[in-house]
Amino acid sequence: MTRRRTITLSIIMSRCVRVLSLALLFVAGCSMAAPQPSHLSPGNLPPSPLVDVNQAIASRALQTSSSQADYRIGSQDLLHITLFNIAETDTGGVIPRVTEVVVSQQGEIALPMLGELKVAGLTPTALETEIQRKYKKYFHNPQVGVLVKEYHSQRVSVIGSVRSPGVFSLSGPKTLIDLLAMASGVADNAGSQVHLYRQGPEGRQNYIVDLYALTNDTGALNLPVQDGDVINVPKAGMFFVDGAVRKPGSYPLDRTYTFTQALATAGGADNTEAKVSEITIFRRRGPANTEALVVNMEAVLSGAATDPVIESNDVIFVPTSMPKFLVKRFLGAIGMGIGIPVF
Repeated sequence: MTRRRTITLSIIMSRCVRVLSLALLFVAGCSMAAPQPSHLSPGNLPPSPLVDVNQAIASRALQTSSSQADYRIGSQDLLHITLFNIAETDTGGVIPRVTEVVVSQQGEIALPMLGELKVAGLTPTALETEIQRKYKKYFHNPQVGVLVKEYHSQRVSVIGSVRSPGVFSLSGPKTLIDLLAMASGVADNAGSQVHLYRQGPEGRQNYIVDLYALTNDTGALNLPVQDGDVINVPKAGMFFVDGAVRKPGSYPLDRTYTFTQALATAGGADNTEAKVSEITIFRRRGPANTEALVVNMEAVLSGAATDPVIESNDVIFVPTSMPKFLVKRFLGAIGMGIGIPVF
């Protein structure tokens, strides 16, 4: 029993680290960019800063290239398979034999003499090697070529304030900037953030990346995308709430909101987990600077502290109280009927 509890607590701790890393990703993104004059603020930014953002997106996307050799074959992909040196029975010469097959939902294809082959997850080069190995039973030194003619298995959705939103097929390894470029860049009404939503084995993961920092430094911020990801560029005039709240997400700043009103819009803090004394508002101050405002909700509610007014593109992050988090997750893990939401 002791070993089982140790393993469970280890898993819980890893989830805590992932939740806290979301806030750190936003802060790190803004701090990586080159310093700008401190007088810049959302009210007096240079004209059309998104023009520079789109130029940077296009430039960075051209600097990255993906090879089909790195692509992982999946269901619904159309494969063009060539056997280059199969002898003709009449002339004794050799001619290429071409077969086009669609990968089934089970990740398989059928080839003459070989029957069903499992191909999902293989690269084209690996599939060439596998087919060649199997055809050696029937032909001398068979030469095989595999080309992905149509990509259908790995798709990423780009929504929100981009010029060409849609669902894009991945022809190889891609990153956030690659997908923004495929969507023709951000629209004129875009805010200053990019959100990536991913459904993982432990639930939905949400990453918030600063748009300006992303285009200034594409290192750790330029996240690789995966099949099924949703990339959202919210329009300007939104605020965002994440962490230990009941309804994390983005909300329109269609009127004046104070901190407590914004938090209530997201269903309020989850009192079973939230550390309400260290809630942080991340606020952009110009294209390269951000500000982290720590708010003690208990002090605000008691009148001992001011209830700050929320600004456009603010990110409110409610951290998890480690003891509460561990108790709740542990009880849920051993079947006490307590839900286990994953942020």
